[in-house]
Amino acid sequence: MFKPRFSSWLVVASLALFASGCATAPRRRAAALKDKAYLRDLCDRHAILWQWDPVAQVVSLDVEGTKARLLVGSDILLLGKNQVQLSAPVSILQSSVMVPSDFKAKVFGSLEKTWTGRKEYSLRKVRGVVIDPGHGGKDPGARGFIGTEEKGVVLDIAQRLKKILERGGVKVIMTRDDDTFISLPERTEIASRSEADLFISIHANSSPGRGIQGVEVFSLADLGTLEKNEAQRQQNQQTMFKDLAMKRNPASVEDIVADMLYTHKQAVSPTLAQEVAGKVARSAKTRNRGQKRARFFVLRNTLIPAVLAEVGFLSNPKEEKLLKTASYRQKVADGLAKGILDYADGR
Repeated sequence: MFKPRFSSWLVVASLALFASGCATAPRRRAAALKDKAYLRDLCDRHAILWQWDPVAQVVSLDVEGTKARLLVGSDILLLGKNQVQLSAPVSILQSSVMVPSDFKAKVFGSLEKTWTGRKEYSLRKVRGVVIDPGHGGKDPGARGFIGTEEKGVVLDIAQRLKKILERGGVKVIMTRDDDTFISLPERTEIASRSEADLFISIHANSSPGRGIQGVEVFSLADLGTLEKNEAQRQQNQQTMFKDLAMKRNPASVEDIVADMLYTHKQAVSPTLAQEVAGKVARSAKTRNRGQKRARFFVLRNTLIPAVLAEVGFLSNPKEEKLLKTASYRQKVADGLAKGILDYADGR
């Protein structure tokens, strides 16, 4: 199973409250505890400036434009746009920030490889993906003029995408892998239990205008307070947080982490949507209708970065015929995979 690497992070609440970095932080020369290290000492050794907010309990490091953010009481952090899982939570000992023993190798080690001029080291942002073929079972989805059903088209594309991603070393979780009806809440629950980094829902479009064609990919529109507190979203949040190490005031930590998750999702999902739309359009030689925003159920109730790809219009007779062919569906799957993997590798 994947260790949780929540695709979140990190918002610093008040820089004015920060204590300055390595040069002015209180010096501690006591021996480091077993399996722990003083962050201040690591910063001194590597000449890295750092700050931490004692109110929000957020630690911030900035090295040559690469930012690292971590939350005291949690074992996850964000390094640039990459997620890092630590062996133990960050903690405070007598006003000093303590980090687990693997912090240096996982954070400073990866940065050093970039500074030395060697090939840039990249912690892959996507190691697990939830693929959600839309509709299924009693819900056929859209139907084309010659009877092509959306549920079959998108399942075939999803299965092809799964094979490509697995060959690329990505763990794949399917919300359905046969002609089964899966409710919308169940789909988001699967994503929350999966410990994956990314959710992609695959659909085929329909429009009253028969001439409309092409691929468009949706990311989540900004949510209001009521939508953030939607019952399904709160339930999924609790499911995800079960494996999150939290030792300081759990309610407070959960609020901070939830905000970080949302902020990170809103920051990166549009980029992912744009990547996927462009790669599918290029691979399938179809019109790129671009990245769009929406509040679809599966987008607003998943906490990890999520996109919904409409891979073509069954209402367009020409596109329907193409989507019925295995060769075209393979091109669509190739494009989806290319967009995800390029995003994952930071290209």
